[in-house]
Amino acid sequence: MASNFSGAASPLQQAIDAIQPLSEDVWTQISSAHSGRKLTRTLFTSPARGSGTTVMAAACGMGLGRNLRQETTVVETNLLRPALSTYLGLPTTPGLSDVLVGRAQMSESRFQVPGCPSLFGVPAGSARPAVPGEFADERAQELLQELSHMGRHVIFDAPPITEHSEVLSLLPYVDAVVLVVRARSTRKVAAQKAIKIIRDSGVPLIGTILNRYKSDDPIHRH
Repeated sequence: MASNFSGAASPLQQAIDAIQPLSEDVWTQISSAHSGRKLTRTLFTSPARGSGTTVMAAACGMGLGRNLRQETTVVETNLLRPALSTYLGLPTTPGLSDVLVGRAQMSESRFQVPGCPSLFGVPAGSARPAVPGEFADERAQELLQELSHMGRHVIFDAPPITEHSEVLSLLPYVDAVVLVVRARSTRKVAAQKAIKIIRDSGVPLIGTILNRYKSDDPIHRH
């Protein structure tokens, strides 16, 4: 388990302060959209790198865990470019990539987030490219099934759906998708392609977020 933060505000807290109005809208929508269910499973993805998907997923997980006090797990599936540990103050390893290759067990790769007893994180683990088809094999499917039931709310932080085909293998394990789009940098054609992929999968797209988060860039709803 990671140690508590001390001194300056954590990277996640700094980001939350900047995107709080937007993240509150998202986690509230996640909760209300599935209010009759015992479990909510939401995938956060984007049309392109650098959209702020991980910080948005982490902030929404924090909102669900802190405000509703319901067990919430954020699972990082971007094996090539892990970032979740930085925002949640977690160990970088072991994580999902280590479990997938048999180097670790899931029980030792899920960490409680310091300062938030209801929030847990599964980091991506040892950074590496995703192996083509690895999320579709039997072992991975069993693991994803296990992950999708780790808490009242489960958030999958995924890489760009237009650039990583393995994201499609995650869609059967979620109830909804949130698409994070970076203001002024995401191309319209890429966003349209991402939306089409999601809609063709049959999984509801419950929100498209226009993320303007930068240290000097305000947030607006879209």
